[in-house]
Amino acid sequence: MKPERPLNPAGVAASHSDALFRQRVEEADLLPEFGRLGERLARLLGPALAAFSGGKTPEVRSAGSEHRSGAELAQELGRLGAHAVLGAGKHRVLVSIDGPALLSQLDRAFGGSGEIGNKLPAALPLSADLLAQRVERTVAELLTELVGLPQPFEVVERDGDYAALAPFRKGDTLAVLPIEVIERGGKPMRVTMAVKAEALPALLPPTETRKRAPERNAGPLDQPFGEIALTLEAVMAEMRIPLSRIAALEPGQTLAIPVARAVPLRIGGTIVARGTVGELEDRVALQITHSVHSRKDFQ
Repeated sequence: MKPERPLNPAGVAASHSDALFRQRVEEADLLPEFGRLGERLARLLGPALAAFSGGKTPEVRSAGSEHRSGAELAQELGRLGAHAVLGAGKHRVLVSIDGPALLSQLDRAFGGSGEIGNKLPAALPLSADLLAQRVERTVAELLTELVGLPQPFEVVERDGDYAALAPFRKGDTLAVLPIEVIERGGKPMRVTMAVKAEALPALLPPTETRKRAPERNAGPLDQPFGEIALTLEAVMAEMRIPLSRIAALEPGQTLAIPVARAVPLRIGGTIVARGTVGELEDRVALQITHSVHSRKDFQ
């Protein structure tokens, strides 16, 4: 069938921007990468916070990244806390520290039980706020090291009232990363990091140009494997003795035992390290001279 007149388009054909599609894909792809950044930050944060907890290294866990709206985050962080915006050039990251857990940790630091009751102050006392500032600066330094931006992260704005700080709009889509700091016998202190999801491609290099860390299986430094207790054997000596002599062993006899210079440490028959015998606090000790694995093998 031939039309009576030429057909003209009613309007301009839709033109879909490849950049928009790439941005959506990158945001989705970078959420797991943001979570992996949290895992690396958690591994470094524990030793860095040891100076604030009497030299004892707290356990630090990353709970994984997730998407939330600005309204949801405001509802969660609306209670007592310490909230800071870290800036590096045009990049902005929120770091929020749970106020009640901060007060509990401070109470334990001064010899208390950590129980603060249900009556909370309207604002953090100066001692708790100073501790929060130290944690914020520590996170900023570690984040600078991990992200590798040309400008360091610094605290550019902070407030004890999340609503007054208002770092995000209610309709913003955010990438949120909760991190828990756990001291023995104490309640977890939650440190929440958040950034606009649309800012992830700029905060972290694009997928195409980023040198991605090779995928690896969970190792002994990862949860829950890191908490599993294994039996470690230090084999001081091994020797072969005829069965007839073993059958003739009696109390009072003396056996010459050739102690190895490099004593092997075994787990289930597998040698994991070697060391030399010494003394520590009136007890026999072993100084490690060789390890089959290094910490870098599991990072």
